[in-house]
Amino acid sequence: MIGLVTADVAAPLDPDLLPLAEAMRSRLGDEAVAIVSWDDASIAWETFAALIIRSPWDYTDRLDEFVGWVEHVDAVTTLVNAADVVRWSTDKRYLADLAAEGVPIAPTAFVAPGDVIPTVEGVHVVKPTVGAGSSGARRCEQHEVADHVALLHGQGRTAMVQPYLDLLDERGETAHCFIINEGGTMTLSHAFRKGAILRSTEVEQEGDLFAKEDISGRVPSQEELALAERVLATEIVRSLGEVFFARVDVAPYRQADGTDSHVVMELELIEPSFYFMIDPATVGLFADRFTNWLRRRGITSDVGASTSDEC
Repeated sequence: MIGLVTADVAAPLDPDLLPLAEAMRSRLGDEAVAIVSWDDASIAWETFAALIIRSPWDYTDRLDEFVGWVEHVDAVTTLVNAADVVRWSTDKRYLADLAAEGVPIAPTAFVAPGDVIPTVEGVHVVKPTVGAGSSGARRCEQHEVADHVALLHGQGRTAMVQPYLDLLDERGETAHCFIINEGGTMTLSHAFRKGAILRSTEVEQEGDLFAKEDISGRVPSQEELALAERVLATEIVRSLGEVFFARVDVAPYRQADGTDSHVVMELELIEPSFYFMIDPATVGLFADRFTNWLRRRGITSDVGASTSDEC
């Protein structure tokens, strides 16, 4: 049995979950794939051949519990992505690790409880370092920054403070979706455009978990794709071991000298939305590559019909 891991409150909001389950079942059999909630105490996780983390989006408020679950299931079955990847990726302070290797990131101040709140000029975004779907994020005028940082500190969270990137309003972010191939290399599956969410302080919500996103298809520029690939080639990412899937979000950035470049906003290694509906072929590619990944490791011999992963 293969499990696609979600959360009860997130499953109805995940646009990828049912298409991926259908694609996996077409390859492995109708009874071979189950949609499961990570905190379902009735499940014997050791009975699964593998678990793919997809949308456990309530973990941000239950981090210790979630990481405990991750460590448990990683010890009794195959977790994708694995526990070392999850532990590093749950806190966006990983951006500092990427920056230390020369990866350009949005200018960011990480402010833990007890730290001095920085003085800023202009509009900034303040959000928790542990968060999903813009949960807890707020667009702040400079006089509002300290109050929102204090609010997050009162919740026991570390805040990150970034200048608002005005070019997002026009161009949006480019999300690069990668999947491992036969040779163990991460290759681009597809990309999409994410419209700016925090154009104002009024943010439309999708359920109770995250902000509604404006998603459309996009072909990344050579510069954007090169930056996304550079992230995956860093020593810190390679040290985590094999990564099956990843999403690298890249944003346009105007530098102090007026020239435009790109910065990394996020590296999603836990539960990235892939928005398969942008290109229906991509869900089949994911299912093919995962099925072949299972075969190569001898994790299951019951994988249905042969697949057609050309890579």
